[in-house]
Amino acid sequence: MIPYLAIGLFAGVRPLEIQRLQQQNFTDQYIEITAANAKTRKRRLVSLSSNLKAWLRLGGDLPPINKPKRLSRILQKAGLEWKPDIMRHSYASYHLAFHQSADKTALEMGHRDTPMLFRHYRELVTKEEAQAYWKIEP
Repeated sequence: MIPYLAIGLFAGVRPLEIQRLQQQNFTDQYIEITAANAKTRKRRLVSLSSNLKAWLRLGGDLPPINKPKRLSRILQKAGLEWKPDIMRHSYASYHLAFHQSADKTALEMGHRDTPMLFRHYRELVTKEEAQAYWKIEP
């Protein structure tokens, strides 16, 4: 479960794209989302933050097969609601607040442009909250 959750929360990769990742998609600096694996069918490189690297060092399955189903069962038992793409939305909000660059956030997420980021993610979290988010480590 760790790679699935960490990649979603700290790299903003879509759940279906996460499930398609293999070890060869990872370098020391990036996750390569190949065109064949991307929702938009366009290749992109997503930077590995230092906290994401720490989480990935803990190990876990790649590709993370059946993790969405497992997560769904865990959340159901815990009585928690989990919105589709919530990890990606969290990533966008915290990345934008931390880096203060819609262009950088759009590039990492594979968006064509920035207006959607401004409409949905701008100023949802403070710079201080974003700094705390990027310090979450095992």
